Amino acid sequence: MKIKILDISYNGKGVGKEEGGKTIFVPKVDVGEEVEVEVSKTNKTFDEGKVLTLLKTSSNRIEPQCPYFEKCGGCDFQHLTYEREKEIKTEIIKREFEKIGVKEKIEFIESEKRYNYRNKITLKQLNGKLGYNEASSHQFVEISFCPLADEKINKAVFDVLKFLKTKHFSFLKSVSFLLSESDVLITFLFTQREKLMIDETLKEYSIYLAVGEVLEKARITKIFGKENFYKVCGVNFPLFPTSFLQVNTLVSEKLYQFVQHNVRGMRVVNAYSGQGVLSVVLAQNNEFVFGIEYQKSSHEIAEKIKTKNMLNICGKVEEVLPNLTGKLDAIVLDPARAGCKKEVLEAITKSNITKIIYISCNFATLMRDLSLLLKDFKTEKISIFDMFPLTANLETCVILTKKQEKSKNLLKNA
Repeated sequence: MKIKILDISYNGKGVGKEEGGKTIFVPKVDVGEEVEVEVSKTNKTFDEGKVLTLLKTSSNRIEPQCPYFEKCGGCDFQHLTYEREKEIKTEIIKREFEKIGVKEKIEFIESEKRYNYRNKITLKQLNGKLGYNEASSHQFVEISFCPLADEKINKAVFDVLKFLKTKHFSFLKSVSFLLSESDVLITFLFTQREKLMIDETLKEYSIYLAVGEVLEKARITKIFGKENFYKVCGVNFPLFPTSFLQVNTLVSEKLYQFVQHNVRGMRVVNAYSGQGVLSVVLAQNNEFVFGIEYQKSSHEIAEKIKTKNMLNICGKVEEVLPNLTGKLDAIVLDPARAGCKKEVLEAITKSNITKIIYISCNFATLMRDLSLLLKDFKTEKISIFDMFPLTANLETCVILTKKQEKSKNLLKNA
C-alpha cells in the first residue's frame, strides 16, 4: 500500500492515512515522504506498518550511523538531520501545551553529542551474546556496541563479550555498564547465584555481582575495583550500580545549572529528591533546601552527602509537604513517569510557594498536572533539554510562578 506521511506522532512514528481513512503509524520516516508500506500490526482504530520502499524522500533524510538501526528499535531519528529532530521535538511539545491553552515560546537546549552520550546502558544476555530487546516485538537483537553509549562503555562491552566467550553461565540475565569519572562499573545480574571469577580481561573495571530479577531490587556484591564517583556542577558524588543519574552527563549539568540559577537565594523544596544530587547542587547557592524522598535506600545515600543547609526527609511528598513549616519560596518537582499525585499539587497551591520548577520525562502526565497548577500559577518559561538525542524521549522543564492575585491573598492570610 502507498501512503503519504502527514505528521510525526509523539513516539517518533510517521502518521499516514490508508485508502479507507484509517490511520497508520510508520517508523523511520519524515513528513512529506511517500512510502510503500506493509501492515505489521492491526488495531481497531489504527494500524502499524513498516516501510518496504521509499517512493519520495525528504531533504532532511541522512544515512543512519548505526548498523542496528533497522533492527533494534531503540532510536527514532537516526535517518534525519539534527535540525529536523529538534523541529519535530519542539513541535510535539508545542502542540501539547496548546491543548492546555499555553502558547509560550519553547526553548531547545541541545546536546553537544548526538552519539556516544549515554553514561549507562543495560544489555540482555543470551547464549554468551549481548543485545537489546527490540521495542515492538521484544525479540533479542545481538549487538557488539551501541553508538549512543560513551566510547569507554563500548570498550567495556567488547571486553565483556570476550570474557563471556570463555565462560558458561546458566542464570546470567543481563550486564549493566555505568560510567564514572575514572572507570566503568560493570554489573552482572543473575536470576540465581552463580560463581563469577574475573580474569585479566576485566581487571581495569569495577565489577559487581547482582542476584535478582531486576537490578534495583537485587542483592549486590562488589567483586573487584575501587571506589567510584561522578561529578555534577563541580561536586563529586559516590557512584554505585543502582545510582540514579541522568543518562546524558553534559545535558544534565545544563539542566541542574538552569534549575540552580532560577531558584537562587531561596528556601527550596526538592520533591522526589532521590539520592540527593540535585539537593546538594541547589544548596550551593540557596538559603535552605528540603529534600523529600520516599525510597529508604535513596534517602540513606542522600543523608551521606548532605550539606549543613539541607534537611532530607524520608516520606511521601503528599504527606510531608503539607506539614513543612516556615517560609517556602520554591519547589522543584522531578517525579517518576506517573507524575505528581493530586494531593501534592493541592498542597503546593495552598502553601506560600511562589515558584515551581517542574522537570518531566513524560509530557502526558506533565500536561495533566499543569492543567491543575495553571489555576493558581502561570507559565514563565518552557525548555526542552535534549537528554536523549536520536530518540523520541523528551526531558521538559517548566517554570511557573504564582499569579499575582493569589500571592496577595496568601500574604494577607500569613
